Parts: sequence; C-alpha cells; structure tokens
Amino acid sequence: MVTSHRPTRAPTLGDQLAEVIRNQIVRRTVQPGTHLIEDALASQYDVSRGPVRDALRQLESQGLVESRRRGYFVAGLSQRDIEDLYELREAIEVVAVTRAIDLATPQQLQAARDIVGEMAAAADRSSAAEFAKADLRFHALLYQMGGNRRIANVWKDYEPVFASLMQLTVEETDLHPSANDHGLLLDLIVAGDPGPLASGMREHVRGARKRMSHAMLEAGLIHSGRAERTSS
Repeated sequence: MVTSHRPTRAPTLGDQLAEVIRNQIVRRTVQPGTHLIEDALASQYDVSRGPVRDALRQLESQGLVESRRRGYFVAGLSQRDIEDLYELREAIEVVAVTRAIDLATPQQLQAARDIVGEMAAAADRSSAAEFAKADLRFHALLYQMGGNRRIANVWKDYEPVFASLMQLTVEETDLHPSANDHGLLLDLIVAGDPGPLASGMREHVRGARKRMSHAMLEAGLIHSGRAERTSS
C-alpha cells in the first residue's frame, strides 16, 4: 500500500499516490515521456483504479503529466517550468504578505514566530525533512494572514509541487540562513512598510528559484529548454 507523511490531514489514497509519482517525476526516476498505465500503477501500489485516476488528474493539473489519446504521459520539468512556478509564487506571495500588514492577527504572527523557531531548531539538527515541512507551513500561514481565499487556493494547488522541489534544495545545505530569512520577512510584516516587505519577499522567492534551478541543473534533473515531449 502507498504510504505518505502529510502534517495537516489524513491523505486520500489518490493524494498519497500523487505524492509518490510526483517525487519520482521531479527526481527523474520516472523519465519524461513515460506512459503511465492505470492498471499497472494500480497493481504496483495495491490500490484500485479510482485513486490512480485521482492521482493522475492531480498531476495533470500541476503540469507534471499530460493526457493524450492513449492515456497519461510524464511531462517532466524544464528550466522554463521552474521559472514559471516561481514567477507564479512571487506574484501571489507578494500580494499575500502586503495584505498581511493590515490583516494578520497577533495569534497568526505568534504562530509564524513559533514556526521560525522550529526551522532554526531543525537547522541546528541538520534535519532537512523537518525544516522543509516547517518552511511550507510558514508560507501557508502567510497566505492565511493575507486573507485572500482565492490566492490561498492557488498556493494550495501548487504546494505539493513545491514540497517535492524543496527537498532538493534543503538536502546537504546549511539551513540557518534560510531560517533567518523567514524571521526577517516576519519582522518586515510587523514593521508595516509595504515597500521593503514586497522587495524582501521578491528577493526571498528569487533566491529560492535560483537555488532550485542550480540544484536541479547540477543533478541533471532539468535541461535549459522546455521539458521533453514524446509523440502520442
């Protein structure tokens, strides 16, 4: 049976399977152009075809697989795809944090402080997995602080992709600078000046994009052009 570890709710089988395949696509253990056959996946992971369909539809909505005449095929990720993802994140996250200046509650701000503390503690232990989970919770909280439900829903749709990607940049690195950056972003929200906050968030996301692109290029996980496609 497929297994997964998600902090906020009990995942469905479709969610669990999507996470497994997503990680394989990001790490290229499943190559672009691979035909994902429902029956084969159901047999491999000991699930019915329903969760397989749910997983494939989720991955299609995230741009990681394509639906064609003969079924679903792995689309993979390219340098352009990484840039597109982080441009989307920059656009919505700048809006969220600037709205948070007026809308964040004291309880939310304290919760964010607590998460930054968790990140620092995970950095002390060199625990990449714990750091990545706390990092995602911090950014999810920023969207809650911003109070725009539709923007929060966009993040929710793509958060699983960023979760898979993030594991590549937190492994084998010093995590303390990143923890400090998150604390500085929170300080800027409290300071209440939207100009420096927007600039700080853009710098934060662009730095993350640069690290991600470098890590994936170094590992041979992306190429400089569009992701490979095969004819159906």
